[in-house]
Amino acid sequence: MRRRLLVVALALTAPASAAAAPVSVQTQLSPQDPQFGDTVLATVDVAVPRGVAPSSVRIVADFGPYELLSRTRITTLRGIAVKTRLRCLDLPCVPREQVKAFRFKPLRVSYGHTSVARAWPVLRVHSRVTKADDAAPLLRIPPPTAAPDEPRLPAGATGYALLVLAALLAVGGAALLLAVAFRKVSPGGREIPPLDLALAELAASSANGDSGRRRRALEVLARELKPLDESLSAESRVLAWGPEEPRPEAISDLTARVRTEVRA
Repeated sequence: MRRRLLVVALALTAPASAAAAPVSVQTQLSPQDPQFGDTVLATVDVAVPRGVAPSSVRIVADFGPYELLSRTRITTLRGIAVKTRLRCLDLPCVPREQVKAFRFKPLRVSYGHTSVARAWPVLRVHSRVTKADDAAPLLRIPPPTAAPDEPRLPAGATGYALLVLAALLAVGGAALLLAVAFRKVSPGGREIPPLDLALAELAASSANGDSGRRRRALEVLARELKPLDESLSAESRVLAWGPEEPRPEAISDLTARVRTEVRA
């Protein structure tokens, strides 16, 4: 009789003991020392104890300010593996010095009434703008001319002219934006080269007035120019992520030289 009672007691307590067993959680960032704008792969490996269904395990992660590009959850023999691709091209991720450290919020793994937190490794993002770039930027901007003592046009006429110019730029920017968003091929059916798409997006972002979008467009242009012209690529990247806002005349000068020197 005592043996039967012991067997029943063990049968009743075994699942509870298994469910209370701790999970093994491993976190990894690859690469851990990327350059600004690089894609980072965040990997979580969770080994669940026997008796816990992998489908019942919940994994919560917050990678702000990084943007989530994709997330894949795989059930393995040991438990669960979650791979998340991240990228950030916004101003909060721009290193003001040569390296900027990011510490993501701790990962939380829970199942049943058990919850476990694990820290992520520190992500060290390296600036693409070197000290040499800051000391001797490659921007070819003509020096500003002295303003005349008196306006050449009456104030009223100048105001109306600026309004008309702004309207024309807005219409042109919208047209370019639509062309980039909805037409990846030319009217003849040929695919538009990536460099032309980058130039079109830069023109649209300049007319739009969105500083963040303009900086991202300059970064995309720098990537397209890298295998074609290292000097112009570096100039576009300095414009994109320099401490000052990109000047319209600098962007116009860069665009003109790309069209003549690279596409000639």
